[in-house]
Amino acid sequence: MRTIFDDLEAKINQEEEKKGGSKTLPIVLWFVALAFIVATWGVYRWVISRPALTPPPPPVSLEDVRQVAQAFAKFNRVVQDDNWMEAQNMLSMAAIQRLTSTGKTLKQSILGDRASDKVVEAASTASGDRQPGRVHQDCVYKFADGQFKIIPLALIMENGRLVIDNWEQEGVEEKPGDKKPGEKK
Repeated sequence: MRTIFDDLEAKINQEEEKKGGSKTLPIVLWFVALAFIVATWGVYRWVISRPALTPPPPPVSLEDVRQVAQAFAKFNRVVQDDNWMEAQNMLSMAAIQRLTSTGKTLKQSILGDRASDKVVEAASTASGDRQPGRVHQDCVYKFADGQFKIIPLALIMENGRLVIDNWEQEGVEEKPGDKKPGEKK
């Protein structure tokens, strides 16, 4: 025989089955939550272990003092290393045309009568000036015999790179102290 309590208990069980749904659902939800936490931790570890992206190089500009100094220093280093082919690659197209029209090599054109001597030290001096589209810098080349020669270099921007355009003094008169012994004026 069934009692009222048995009927009530059966009715409660039926309602729980309708209301509660599956008994495995909470376990599945816990596994999904754990998988999400593990995946988030894995992505976090992957992101912090990757090296940072290098910033893009600054655009080439004559206004950037550092880039200009590096261009002059590179040219001087190439001259000092006696690598004149690399130095010629650092010239502008107009400078290369002027060089071919004179029929001289770059070494002969820059060093003049000292072209046969070895440059032991090359450096930029503190003197120089800026004009629109051009930077002038005096560079001193020291030779093995202790003598030195000051060459004014002009740097311009051509095809997105800094190049040497001129190395001749424009409108500079020869000083009396520049006269060689035994030479008449």
